[in-house]
Amino acid sequence: MPKNSIDNKGVILFIVLGVLVVVAAMASVIMSLILSQATFTAHKRDRIRAHYSNMAATNLAFEKLRAGAWATGVYNLCQSGCSAPDVNDSDIAYPVRIEIFDPGTSIDGVGRRIRINSTY
Repeated sequence: MPKNSIDNKGVILFIVLGVLVVVAAMASVIMSLILSQATFTAHKRDRIRAHYSNMAATNLAFEKLRAGAWATGVYNLCQSGCSAPDVNDSDIAYPVRIEIFDPGTSIDGVGRRIRINSTY
């Protein structure tokens, strides 16, 4: 076998190994980007669900105040396990705490202040 043929096989081996290393590095970067986007999307979904849970709690608080069912105090909106006068709702994604303050505590000094918190 001529010496030139053996040298070419060694060079080809290093080229193939180099290509494999580059492909593996690119695959690693792509997988990292996919994982990062998946985490970001899951967090964004949780924030949106918490936002709409808070909006539901706001509407519920307004309706209960309008009907006279609630007064000043703290109420909870959760999936299950809440005791009266709290509200159990299986559609609520995250527990929501509704805090209703005395009349006259709003910015204009006339209405009520309502604080709504959700932990997600």
